[in-house]
Amino acid sequence: MKRILLLFLFFTVIGVSAQININIGSQNFGTAPVSSFFSYSYVQQIYPKQEINANAAGNITGLTFYIDSSSTITESSNWTVYLGHTSKTAFSSGTDWIPASQLTQVFAGTVAKTNNKVEVVFNTPFAYNNTDNLVIAAKENSPNIDINNFDEAFHVYPHIPYSTLYYKGDRTVVDIASPPGGIRADYKSAVTISGLTASASPACPFVIYPVNNTQNISLTPNFSWLPVSGATSYKISLGTSSGSADIINQQAVSGNNFSPSAALTAGTTYYLKVISVSGNTESSGCSELVFKTVPPIPANDACSGALPASVFPYTYTQSDAVSTANNAGNISVCTSAGDTGMNDGTWFKLAGDGSQYTIKVTMPSGSSFDPQIGVYSGSCSNLSCAGTVDNGGGGTAETITITTVSGTDYFINVGDYDDTTDAPENTFTITITKL
Repeated sequence: MKRILLLFLFFTVIGVSAQININIGSQNFGTAPVSSFFSYSYVQQIYPKQEINANAAGNITGLTFYIDSSSTITESSNWTVYLGHTSKTAFSSGTDWIPASQLTQVFAGTVAKTNNKVEVVFNTPFAYNNTDNLVIAAKENSPNIDINNFDEAFHVYPHIPYSTLYYKGDRTVVDIASPPGGIRADYKSAVTISGLTASASPACPFVIYPVNNTQNISLTPNFSWLPVSGATSYKISLGTSSGSADIINQQAVSGNNFSPSAALTAGTTYYLKVISVSGNTESSGCSELVFKTVPPIPANDACSGALPASVFPYTYTQSDAVSTANNAGNISVCTSAGDTGMNDGTWFKLAGDGSQYTIKVTMPSGSSFDPQIGVYSGSCSNLSCAGTVDNGGGGTAETITITTVSGTDYFINVGDYDDTTDAPENTFTITITKL
């Protein structure tokens, strides 16, 4: 009898421990896993493998969602639940639904609220491979709505941008084979996943700034990451080569952001790793991300350092324009199309010989930089307006043609169009052609 009791207790403990809790203490409200405020809804949520942090593949046997204890879901209780695998971490648009063909129905029926929980015990367990990310999709089929203190009754927590996609309306039950356009959200359901066992170590954090492989990061960055459920603190390492920590070595951080005490070096590639700490246990296998800081201030940042154009056609790509300083402020020598001036950007110099020159500025594909060209004669300390152009918006090329006077120097400034704000410049190519 004692042996039977011990075995019963053993399997009871195993059953209780085979669950993963994800931000179940959250008190925010949102449209997930279903909408309680609209008649019908369909919601897809992506839980990355990194966030689930299971110790192995296994069968998911149910889900528990959390709700305000004063709320009711009497009219929002007819659910169909689906699970699936995906490689994506976010939805790219309001129609970027994960196809029904990639989902498995695991439950259909009526759910009920018990205190602050809604438990969904699957009709069919779902075999999670612990390699892909997990999709949790739920469709609510009741024709009526619940009126609660909060429009939506279920608890959610902020996470990766666009990791939830939902539709809610009052017309008809959603056909998941061809769902209507939905709305993306930056949150997900607080949930308990039954059947999986959590890893002994906490999950690795999702770093949200900087994004991996990004350029032109500030020299005084504020690194930030999403909080990890169960983590009590974090550790930061930063180095100038992969796997190194020559800048910051396992710096303990209590919150979910951190700024280095000293400015980073311009034009330098850095490697960042953030790990979670829970008690005496640290997350393992966390990936490092790489980023590059803004380049040094360009040599032609000021008029006095203007790059000479002497062989034509002259072409120069200003890849370090992002670090341009506004020096003494905006330049008000020339006005155009209602502008009273422009930003002090980067400078080029042209010796007048009586010929005409066409000056053109173009940007890389996808750039939003909105350049203005200012052309001045005289000297850096005494500029006179020879012409300016700002005809297009962001990403639009600008062109101006000037007639030079022999023996007169001309200074060309390429800067942001804004005449009142020190707006940043970005990469551009200038071409000067002698006509």
